[in-house]
Amino acid sequence: KQWYQRRVRGDKNGKMSPTTTKQIEFEFSYDIPKGKTVHVNVPLTIPLKGLPTDHVEVCLRENRIPCFVEDTFREEFIRFVSIEEDKISQAAGDESVVELEKSLEELADLWENDARVISPVSTHGLKIEEEFGQICHTLIHSPVLPAMRAEENRAALELRELVKRRNAEIKKIQDHHIMAMEGYVNNGSNVDASAVNDLAASQIEQRQSCEVKWASEISHLMERQRKNFYSWVMHTYEESLGGKEYASTIPTPDYSPEPMSAPTLEESFSICIGSQLKITHSMRLFVDDVWNLCSGHPRAPERLQTALSLYTNNLSGLIILVDNRLNLYSGNTHKLSKICEISPEFHFPPFDQQLTTIGAKLLNPQTTRRRTPTNYLIDDTVPESVVKKDESSDDLILPTGTCYLTRHSNLKQVHVVFHLVSTVHEMQGEVSSRDLLLIGLKSALKIASENNVDSLTIPMFLVHTLESNMDHAWCIRRAEIIFKCVKGFMIEVGSTGVITSKTFHFILPKNTPNKTFQAIRNLLPTIFRVPCPMVLDQSSRKKTLTLQELSALNLSSKVDS
Repeated sequence: KQWYQRRVRGDKNGKMSPTTTKQIEFEFSYDIPKGKTVHVNVPLTIPLKGLPTDHVEVCLRENRIPCFVEDTFREEFIRFVSIEEDKISQAAGDESVVELEKSLEELADLWENDARVISPVSTHGLKIEEEFGQICHTLIHSPVLPAMRAEENRAALELRELVKRRNAEIKKIQDHHIMAMEGYVNNGSNVDASAVNDLAASQIEQRQSCEVKWASEISHLMERQRKNFYSWVMHTYEESLGGKEYASTIPTPDYSPEPMSAPTLEESFSICIGSQLKITHSMRLFVDDVWNLCSGHPRAPERLQTALSLYTNNLSGLIILVDNRLNLYSGNTHKLSKICEISPEFHFPPFDQQLTTIGAKLLNPQTTRRRTPTNYLIDDTVPESVVKKDESSDDLILPTGTCYLTRHSNLKQVHVVFHLVSTVHEMQGEVSSRDLLLIGLKSALKIASENNVDSLTIPMFLVHTLESNMDHAWCIRRAEIIFKCVKGFMIEVGSTGVITSKTFHFILPKNTPNKTFQAIRNLLPTIFRVPCPMVLDQSSRKKTLTLQELSALNLSSKVDS
């Protein structure tokens, strides 16, 4: 740095300061009237200290130069000094360029070593989980991503193969048990009830023994894969710092993409919330199976986008309706566990461990319920005294409206799953804005907004399948109250100064009729303010629009409540 300043700054007048001096003589000759030639030699130190005009006046007096050659002497002296100083400056400049080229080569080598593929992550004072997360985020957004995805795909295919073998063996045992029981029961009048009970008990014991064996084997495989992936990430991170290069493409074996299951009915809207400072949000209505957002082949293209945004401020969430038992064996929680078990979870605790942590926090009255994803529990509107425990099954019985979340990196398009507790009565009956189910929905919306879940999928009717008693009128009433609940929350958040744009996906059950979808599509612009362009006919003579015409164009000045 000092060398650079010394070379560049120069003197206070802005000139480059030469680093060398030169001793030289200025020779001048002139003729006098008697036919003689006078030679004058003036010793100089180039560059001169001071102005050349001052030096030339001194030389005129010291060498007694006649007045008739003073002007010639001045011109020759100044020209000589200028030429010699230019030579010295040119030599100094050439030397500086050579030194600068050497310095730039050294600097380039230094930068190349310090900034190879990725920069080191400062992990001082971080927990192991946070350190691993930062390193994974760095690797995901680097040329190492294809190699990381290949490692995850290899582990996922190995786990899927093991789960497939388990399911085949369990199915084989079930078929054998069914045949044995049917053969024994169809034996005629010699059927003994106690023998049937003994056979059923032995079959249940045999099946449970098989399930325990496979559960242990799958658990050991997942733990081994998790340790191997952690070691691979740390080793790859160190190699990347050392400058190792990785292929830019994933060496995928034979993989045929899954058939496209795009929703048959879909509509997108842009809405504005706020009276003065308007914030634009996106809304999407579509008909699909909610589990299509979670399950998929490990090499599906959606999983790549999910991985890229895993450690960012643009997370994707999904709300699912679950029963009031906190376990893995019933309802939609069981379906989600089956999807999670066929893909390895490398970034967060396994799904069953997260549920165990949630249960422990619910039973601990001293647990501080902070609104953060690491605490899992997000609904602090339900008092702890209403959380009960079933003594027969050791399952926690949660009240309606309780909402807890789990984190995932192995789902297709979802990072965070919000589990909203509901019963059959709330799901199929009429609800109002004061019902616990709607309070739980607002709680999920709030925690999503506070933790950068900017894309949230909400079941349109707070159900995943339409039953026979859910007619068209019921769907419209339920959709209207859900829309108003979301709008009220967005107005409340906007009043606090939060101006982040959100995206809400309202998913309708797979068996939603086309008539119901179109009615809900027409309902949404009546609740939310939808920007609508006004197109006027240039040939029209009217210069202004009447109030009736504005109302017809749905552009009346209605203020959001």
